[in-house]
Amino acid sequence: MVIGHAGKRESQAMKVLTHFKPRANNEKGFTLIEVLLVMGVFAIGILAVASMEITAFQGNRSARLRTEAATRASEYLEGLVFQGYSAISNGSATEGDIGLLWTVLNNTPINDTKTITVTASWNDRGELRNVVFSYIITDPN
Repeated sequence: MVIGHAGKRESQAMKVLTHFKPRANNEKGFTLIEVLLVMGVFAIGILAVASMEITAFQGNRSARLRTEAATRASEYLEGLVFQGYSAISNGSATEGDIGLLWTVLNNTPINDTKTITVTASWNDRGELRNVVFSYIITDPN
């Protein structure tokens, strides 16, 4: 009888130990807090990427406008030089969003020369920008 009684106690002790067995190794999945933290970190990353995209888009637009203005100013300067010394005079034009203004200074920097300055201006996000080209032409006579 004593042996049987000890065996019963031993089985009850085993039940208690198995009841308080650590479950961390057996549990699978994520808690709600872990999911919310990951979603928060992901949202911050997505917002950062979106901000970079907007900045890159604005930078590309500014570069495109600057390149277009420089090209237009260069084309007008070449056209003025091609007209010939006596036909060159002051003027202005508008090409899309770009305003062009050219001035001609006679006998500058020395006699029998003209200094042609072409300025291309445009509005970039509310700020007036411009690019300037200058060229000196001599009287062929």
